[in-house]
Amino acid sequence: KCCQYLLSQQRANGGWGEDFTSCYDKDYAANGMQSYGDDGSGVVNTAWALMALSAAKCNDVEAVRKGVRYLMSRQLDCGDWPQEGIAGVFNRACGITYTAYRNVFPIWALGRCVATYGDNIDKDPCNEEHKSKC
Repeated sequence: KCCQYLLSQQRANGGWGEDFTSCYDKDYAANGMQSYGDDGSGVVNTAWALMALSAAKCNDVEAVRKGVRYLMSRQLDCGDWPQEGIAGVFNRACGITYTAYRNVFPIWALGRCVATYGDNIDKDPCNEEHKSKC
């Protein structure tokens, strides 16, 4: 059920997104990252979704691949990921920008995806090099 829910929230660009308003609204903030992220997706939210899908060994590898590609595309030239808004909340209404989140969680998620799905998780299995897997 968890995988199905996460997959249903994946955005067209491969990422996931919501924001801290879900804490005090007690409801998924579907458009929460519209102002802070990339077409409604965010690197921290995407990393969290990928970590959960990998831990559950989700069999929709293409969805995981799209999420991995999204994270890779958002990485900055310096190696960091962009700061995209408030990622942490306590007492339901006090938002904090944990600047380490934007780097720690994407790296962790990418590592978990490689450990779960293999080194070629970001590659299209139907390209010339990997045609035998189609």
